[in-house]
Amino acid sequence: MLKTKFGLNPNPHVVIYARMSSSKQNPRSPEQQITTIKDTLKRLGLNWQVVAVYRDDAISGRYFRKRPGFQKMLRELKSGVLRADYVLVDTFERLSRSENNAEIRRMLLKAGTLVLTADSQFADPNSVSGRALSFMEAYRASEECRTKAHNVLRGKKDAIREGKWPGSSPPFGFYLKNVMVIRHGDEELDHRILVPIPELKWIVEFIFTLSAQENFGPVRICKKLNSHPDIPSHLKPFTEATVASILRNELYYGEMVWGKNCTGIEDDVRVKQSIPEEEWVVNSEFCEPIISKELWQQSMQMIESRRRRVTAPDPDADHSGLRPRGVALKYPLSGLVVCSSCGRAMVSSASSAYTTKAGEVRNYASYGCPGYRSGACDNDRRVPESWLRETVIQLVKDRLFPQ
Repeated sequence: MLKTKFGLNPNPHVVIYARMSSSKQNPRSPEQQITTIKDTLKRLGLNWQVVAVYRDDAISGRYFRKRPGFQKMLRELKSGVLRADYVLVDTFERLSRSENNAEIRRMLLKAGTLVLTADSQFADPNSVSGRALSFMEAYRASEECRTKAHNVLRGKKDAIREGKWPGSSPPFGFYLKNVMVIRHGDEELDHRILVPIPELKWIVEFIFTLSAQENFGPVRICKKLNSHPDIPSHLKPFTEATVASILRNELYYGEMVWGKNCTGIEDDVRVKQSIPEEEWVVNSEFCEPIISKELWQQSMQMIESRRRRVTAPDPDADHSGLRPRGVALKYPLSGLVVCSSCGRAMVSSASSAYTTKAGEVRNYASYGCPGYRSGACDNDRRVPESWLRETVIQLVKDRLFPQ
């Protein structure tokens, strides 16, 4: 259906959609939205029949495909499983905060429904004023998101300049200390500062020493940490990602460098974009250091030297055995094979090319648990890629074309 007329059906069927963005928000927000919609219907004397209620809890309005409640609603409306004239929301922001607001309205219109909002008293979206209101609702939804992001960013920058923690969890080896103030005769939290945890300082120093003086990468450092008898078991296992993040964090020598990257959502995928250095926020005396700046710089020099050897090898050397980055993309099951011991996604790797006795050039590809390399998992099994691929394809064929 390409066009739906408002008020054509005197007793329309409607569905209600409610959403809240974060688990940190009021957990009763969806129920409150649903109640507001029903109360507005009653107050306006509208005897509309509610045939279904959909909701998404703790999911950003900037996502579209990752909202199961919304997707179920759209799927049932499109397929005809459920017939409804209108989709009712408290405010348009509950439906979407993305740049695809108009597209979402069109998708629901194709499914035979119009979007009506309680805060507009369910105004006719097909009238001249209704179309103008729809435009303003969509603009308000996306603009409010942009304005909030701007205000949050401004507040974080100001906090960093004053040595206050801007938010999120503290890095390994630190804890957040509450700084209290008296306001209007009551003690309340003013801000938090980053403070080293004394009993963990030696672990951080150990990590940077292995990197700077032994030229160990994250994998070899993880093995050392996970097998070290003096490190408490509740801190294990260390992973490559954790160690790599520690090694690149300036906070360990007391400096906060914030704003190197920004993130956004495009086509339901979070993307990261680098920010020019002149826009970074830097506080060289942000917190008490755990290591010296010299040790951190030595570690970074080692990391960069290893990176250069991989990305810019000697032009006179034989590179026939080097495997290019992105080798995992050659294998169709990448990201779908899961380690039975730890639940990590197993990664594919291939040996250097070799020649068989028959003169054929081959290489051996297999899947392995990335946690085993760092000592975080005991699963040392390698699964041959060709065998697994053929087995899965045969299983799919058997399911699709049973004998």
